[in-house]
Amino acid sequence: MDCVFADDQGVCVVCGLRSKWPSTPRNCAGVFIGEAAVMPFTDTPAQPPHGPGTELSRLLKRFGIKPTPTCQCRAKAAQMDAWGPDEASKPERIDEVVKVMREEATARGLPFLDAVGRMLVRRAIQNARRNA
Repeated sequence: MDCVFADDQGVCVVCGLRSKWPSTPRNCAGVFIGEAAVMPFTDTPAQPPHGPGTELSRLLKRFGIKPTPTCQCRAKAAQMDAWGPDEASKPERIDEVVKVMREEATARGLPFLDAVGRMLVRRAIQNARRNA
């Protein structure tokens, strides 16, 4: 999904990120649950992302796995960042993230083991706690 700019100020009404070129489409960092965005619009400049989702993205990039325009990667990473390390470390949250990773691996034709996915998510959570 592309960012949604309501005015010429270059601020996305979903994720709050600023853009110098609001007419240029770019992937939105907002996370939707139904019709509501988890990351509300604010008038302050968006902070650089930080948390377990950002750390998981960094780990996956080391293996050459990067988000595509059609994947759920950025949205799930933003949701993990919003959860924070404590919420993201709950077993049901880890299962949710591993499920998305498995679906994306299947869509890309990549092999996937749930145990490895869980290990990467736990490592990302540890990294987020250490870098907080």
